[in-house]
Amino acid sequence: MKVLHLINTLSAGGAELHLLTLCRHLKRLGVETVVVYLKEGKGSRPLRSDFEEAGIQVFYLGGEGVDFVRPCLRLHSLLKQEKPDILHTHLPRADLLGFMMRWSEFSGSWICSVHGIYANHWRGRRALPLFKPIWRRANRIIAISEAVRNWLVQGCGLVPDRVQVIYYGIELERWISPFQDLRSEWGLNGKFLVGTVGRLEPVKGHDILIQAMPSIVQQFPQVMLLIAGHDPWGYGSVLQNLASRLNTEKHIRFLGFQNDIPSFLHAIDVFAFASRSEGFGQVVIEAMAAGKPVVVSRIAPLTEIVTDGETGFYAEPENPESFAEKILWLLSHREEAQTMGKRGQEIVRRRFSAEIMTSVVLAIYQEVLQRG
Repeated sequence: MKVLHLINTLSAGGAELHLLTLCRHLKRLGVETVVVYLKEGKGSRPLRSDFEEAGIQVFYLGGEGVDFVRPCLRLHSLLKQEKPDILHTHLPRADLLGFMMRWSEFSGSWICSVHGIYANHWRGRRALPLFKPIWRRANRIIAISEAVRNWLVQGCGLVPDRVQVIYYGIELERWISPFQDLRSEWGLNGKFLVGTVGRLEPVKGHDILIQAMPSIVQQFPQVMLLIAGHDPWGYGSVLQNLASRLNTEKHIRFLGFQNDIPSFLHAIDVFAFASRSEGFGQVVIEAMAAGKPVVVSRIAPLTEIVTDGETGFYAEPENPESFAEKILWLLSHREEAQTMGKRGQEIVRRRFSAEIMTSVVLAIYQEVLQRG
């Protein structure tokens, strides 16, 4: 079996890191895998070398800007050259190209992974009416959470039997131990550290955590909020101004893009994620895999990952005081917080492993090919 994956960029993000893990494990199972990407990303680390080090062939289509003619022609040529059994697309621009290939000479099967509820906060959501009939043409749709599946079925009118949920899976062994002692490197020994990870953009809710800090600092003057994530659109200046207005700038560090997320997660005491909308929330299972208690917005699909009171807490969306309350509880109950972290680690092992994810994806590939 040969699968060609098509994705927008190979700049490190949730969908791109998911694809890297999936391709590594498909290769181990004997699936010949090729990755094609449309354009170069900005801000975060490029992953092309990671794919190539794993023995996965990578092609670049040169699809910068709004030009679809060049990448379409190049993809058409690649499909004739590589002759994959399955074209598997990831993210909307790639889905559009996949749809266009259905009208070319490509005779293989087309599977589409939908990595988010694009009606929420996607910059291109005005084009969503175009994508509803596009997704209906795919042989199978993979939704990365029940929340995404519900949106596709109820909001986009897709046939329920054609949409299957497959959660992201991670390689647990990569998250068990840190690669370096960042707490010491940053000079933060003796501090209480709350951490979050995500691009600096409004949807990630970093502003909610910044607004929660005055209440937390009042009880724990040694607390620090560490925000890891690149700033592709300059939103970081808005967040820094907010911290200054609240007189909390001494308690907040903007770390930029972090290449070593396992060590970052092991350096902190509590992981907080105030996102306003997610397709899944891979960084949450990464924090759980690192044994950290988590505080997340009470939104689907984060409620599919975290069990309230067992592996962490839900906080009310858009509510800084709710986040402050839950974070303060974890900082005040260290032993219970550690127990929650251990439970989270076990949940990741049982439900969110790369092996489970890959086996279910492979089963879909086999089913689609059998049906012709």
